[in-house]
Amino acid sequence: MVIGTAPSDAPLRDAPLSEEDVCARVRDSVLEQRLAPGTKLTEESLCGVFGVGRTTVRRAFLLLKRDNIIELQKNRGAVVASPSPEEARQVFESRVLVETALLEATIKTIRPYDVDRLRSHLLDEKSALENADIARWIRLTGEFHLRLAKLAGNDIMYAFLKQLVFQTSLIVALYGPNGAGPNCSGEDHKKLVDALEQSDREMASRLLIEHLNMIEAQLEFAPKKPFSDLQTIFAEARTA
Repeated sequence: MVIGTAPSDAPLRDAPLSEEDVCARVRDSVLEQRLAPGTKLTEESLCGVFGVGRTTVRRAFLLLKRDNIIELQKNRGAVVASPSPEEARQVFESRVLVETALLEATIKTIRPYDVDRLRSHLLDEKSALENADIARWIRLTGEFHLRLAKLAGNDIMYAFLKQLVFQTSLIVALYGPNGAGPNCSGEDHKKLVDALEQSDREMASRLLIEHLNMIEAQLEFAPKKPFSDLQTIFAEARTA
């Protein structure tokens, strides 16, 4: 008999969340535009929401600050970042440069299998929209760009684009014409995949640039008041 081991049929406890887990849940809530720019994140509130200690939350804050998702302000603590209009312009300018470069690499190596997976993602977008799962739809439309970029095989540029996509979610939540809303149009994504399947480099590049320019053109630079009930925000994220 081994002393100190639990019986094989004993219920297993859920492992405590790590700082990476907390960071991922906050990032997902930003990507789904549940967590608005300007929302204050206190150590106490996140400890209560996620059932973790202050050390875990503090480490998560450092990861989120690294990705420009939060700002650590003196006397205020952690606040979800609120990009300025000039920062918004720079984010979209950067996305055009990065995504078109990645697209050039992708179109040279994309396989039928890759196209099939992109089309499967488009079906997920459509399903989320048809089921009125708006938060999931918003997240999937942002993730489409990351899935496409991943095919280029440049991990450094992919990591940079990932930050830009999160920044875009903050920008759309802050300056979008109707508050939180989708970053992208599914029909635009379909046309882009069609162009990739046909190896039409010029058409794919043009569609991507027009798509990003359209999102930027819809912005209205008048920030909205954040919704700060963290219990509700993260509870909705877990059930989405």
